[in-house]
Amino acid sequence: MVLFWDTSAVLAMVVVEPHSAAALQAAGQATQSYAWRWLEVEAAAGLARRRATDEQWRGLDSVLAALSHVDIPPVRLADIARENRAWRLRAAEAGHFFCFRQLSTVFPGIQMVCFDTEICAAVRAAGLSLWAPG
Repeated sequence: MVLFWDTSAVLAMVVVEPHSAAALQAAGQATQSYAWRWLEVEAAAGLARRRATDEQWRGLDSVLAALSHVDIPPVRLADIARENRAWRLRAAEAGHFFCFRQLSTVFPGIQMVCFDTEICAAVRAAGLSLWAPG
């Protein structure tokens, strides 16, 4: 199963929280995992704000090493800003959504692993697939 990871799902694998079991289940089902490269910055900030332990930092390093990263070419930034007028997502959320949408043209069955309600709503509105436990 090809999955695209949002920061909310990656952090749930590293820090025990309500979505941790689901995130770990998704990781166990993944055959390929992708994420926007900026996730590394977001996830590190999330751990720093939580005053992460050394074990959690090592866990994040392990999760990040298992991801294939995608980038947003600078020439596409204006497109994202324009399209986000309709999506109405925070800037980083728009970046994750854009990358996921682009990858869905290459991997039609790709599913997003995300626990952020606004991104999930955008994914559903676009007719794309969200990973769900079960």
